[in-house]
Amino acid sequence: MDNKTGSAFCVNEEDITKYEWMAQLRLSTQSSKQSFLLYGRHVFGQARPTNRLRYSGNEAAEELSKKATQEGTTTNIPALRSHVKSLLQKECIIRWQTEWDNRETSRRVYNVLPKVKITPSAWQSPNIMFVTGHGPFLTYLKGFYIRNSDSCGCDDLGNPLHYATSYPLTSLYHLTKPSADSEPIWWKRVLNNNIFRTKIRRVIHVIAENEAVLFPNDGNKD
Repeated sequence: MDNKTGSAFCVNEEDITKYEWMAQLRLSTQSSKQSFLLYGRHVFGQARPTNRLRYSGNEAAEELSKKATQEGTTTNIPALRSHVKSLLQKECIIRWQTEWDNRETSRRVYNVLPKVKITPSAWQSPNIMFVTGHGPFLTYLKGFYIRNSDSCGCDDLGNPLHYATSYPLTSLYHLTKPSADSEPIWWKRVLNNNIFRTKIRRVIHVIAENEAVLFPNDGNKD
């Protein structure tokens, strides 16, 4: 009644009310209401009164529950733990997505995975190194002063894209180099393709296993 929920029961003996109780329920969620009603049916639905008593008792309880919506003492029914957990998870994902959308770094990863999720992507470590740039690449190593230069021997920038598309010693596993305009789409297409991901893993393996040969006497720090 008026978007309020009343609950009541009464004990009758030969049409005489011996005891009655009523309360106005403040249910945290719809799921709490459903659970309460199911629980009530389970607890109070065991009695088998005669038809006459059943009808009179039902009518009395119905009237009492209506009265409870206006006059009953408020009784709080807490939300289910599973529902609270679901709400918190949704809120965390919303905040996580907002932060991910507004970050200034990791935009290459964002182009591939624009939506956050709690399930991991089917990527192996070399694929993660490739898309993040955190691997055996001169552009990454120079940032930690492990190398003095971020240019490889062919005078190109030693970044993941170069090693996967242009570097001579990884030519067996080269991918087609994208134009500047199509690069965001290229990253997504490559990381979502099993064959391309296999090529990337082999490129990373070649670089990691032959780093001393590929970048000799580059001023690396001990």
